[in-house]
Amino acid sequence: MTWPLARNLNRAVADPGDPYINTWILDWSWYATLHQPLHLFEANAFFPAHDSLAYSENLFGIALLLLPLRALGAAPITAHNIAILVGFALSGFAAYLLGRLITASALAGIVSGIFYAFVPFRFTHLSHVQHVWGGTLALLLASLLWYAAQTTWCRATLFAAAFFFNGLCNIHWLLFGSVAIAVTFAIVRPRALPLIVCTALAASVLAVFLQPYATVAKTYAMRRSWNETKEFSARPADWLVSSNRNRFYTPLQDPAVDPERWLFPGALSILLGGVGFLSRDKTALRIAATWLGIGFFGSLGLHTVFHRFLFSWVPGFQAIRVPARWAAIAYLGLAMLVALTSAMIARRRAWVYAALAAAFLVELHAAPILWYMTPADVLPVERWIAENHPRAIIELPMIPLLEYGAMLRATAHHVPMVNGISGFAPAEYLRLATLAERWSDELCSALERIGVTHIIVHADSLDAAGRAWISRAIESRDIAFQQRFDGGVFGDWLFTIGGPPHVSPDLDAMLNGKLTRSATTVGAFFSPAPESTVTPQTIMLGFAASPNGIRAVNLLVNNGAIRLPTELRQNSQFTVRFPSRPRGIWKRTDIQPEIIDGNGRRTLLEDRFVWWP
Repeated sequence: MTWPLARNLNRAVADPGDPYINTWILDWSWYATLHQPLHLFEANAFFPAHDSLAYSENLFGIALLLLPLRALGAAPITAHNIAILVGFALSGFAAYLLGRLITASALAGIVSGIFYAFVPFRFTHLSHVQHVWGGTLALLLASLLWYAAQTTWCRATLFAAAFFFNGLCNIHWLLFGSVAIAVTFAIVRPRALPLIVCTALAASVLAVFLQPYATVAKTYAMRRSWNETKEFSARPADWLVSSNRNRFYTPLQDPAVDPERWLFPGALSILLGGVGFLSRDKTALRIAATWLGIGFFGSLGLHTVFHRFLFSWVPGFQAIRVPARWAAIAYLGLAMLVALTSAMIARRRAWVYAALAAAFLVELHAAPILWYMTPADVLPVERWIAENHPRAIIELPMIPLLEYGAMLRATAHHVPMVNGISGFAPAEYLRLATLAERWSDELCSALERIGVTHIIVHADSLDAAGRAWISRAIESRDIAFQQRFDGGVFGDWLFTIGGPPHVSPDLDAMLNGKLTRSATTVGAFFSPAPESTVTPQTIMLGFAASPNGIRAVNLLVNNGAIRLPTELRQNSQFTVRFPSRPRGIWKRTDIQPEIIDGNGRRTLLEDRFVWWP
């Protein structure tokens, strides 16, 4: 259902944006657990701000499960992608447990689990590993119902563990799930004392992980505005808008609606859910209807009094940017109804269960999924930072689109850096980012004041204004050149704040927009542009050079499944043109140049998505 992710675990991401942030979060949680467990939230981004891990979800519960993989040497991207696969699996298995618990039918649980694992919401949120992890909500509800069936201290402890783990994995699910579980408790009315005692203990430990969020909210005024929250509040019609990754409901896709509000769960679940209201199990039916109702009305956000009240009066809800994500609660209620209906209509006939399961797999499939193939190699300059551990760095240019890459590269060194991107940003960061974007002459003094010691310049992204700024800063001795590293076509350049001047012909060449010699293979991809349409007139063009010579340049298409050769020219360019879309290539696909040097070593350039009629 997620193919070809499994074939590209070390470099596939949904897009070069939020997955990089979540990879950094998971990596930092792993790193801090081993190196600074008492200062988990003092992450290295957004220097000199404090508790920067609390600007986003901390994902600590997911990171804990990845610790053995990281200890065995799994790279950050690989660990992130294994977490994606585990998230789908856990969602299905936990919903299976819940469905089996309320119906006493394992086969009904399987049908329910398939729906809940692969509901289109999960594919819409492939960029957000924490939302793929819907299983913690199902475990939370199942453990409460299991406790209600026999109110023992052991089962109360299990519920508390599920509550704690749910909160460690996803703060959205902690807030939304706590509301839904409180209402469920009022419905089943089990013996309260064991549950309250065990949950209170779990909540007291969980509070340690939540306190930094309260601190940054107070220190940096990190609260969502009314207008921003309302923008991401769903409307009832959004429940009929399908994810653009679903292949069965393309007529229901609407690119004019924000992806956060693509909430359609599929017609089959709606049909089976409706039939489920005929179930004779009134308790399970009331719980399912309650979760369905809470999730639906919650998703409407500030359009209804329900979320307006929570937003205005309940701590934590002002940090929620997207109320539409309440839909996850509704999907679990719908999964319960699917289980009830499956058990009711199948009546122990295995072929009926099999048919329902197969129908869900057909209806909800999104594979093959177009993933973004990120180059996985650690840059030489990042290795230098990891080995020399300067006090604090900044990577330039500093614009939002490039900040995602800085977050991913930070997994190689864990050194404090000014760079960062998240759902929130402190005022000091915004001020520094403004100075950097304008190439202000005040930037160096501002960096020196906060304790930054080194500047890394990625020359491939540098414009004329940036080169002029470097020249002025060197001339005024605000910065001093230290070393050039191979990286991209124009290289990565290391400077210190102040220090003795260092003359370099290579630096002069770079500041004049000229190429400098690299000891490794370099290249650039010029055409077609990202998200453009490939036509018979489109010339696919790029540049490749290596000290060892170039043996071949290929274009990897369909996430590397198809390799298209190019023509090498004497001026180090590679080019190819296609009169029509080659057989087997998806209409929307990716193209990534693969350079093979004279020694047979492979270098991958930037991946990009294109359209092919």
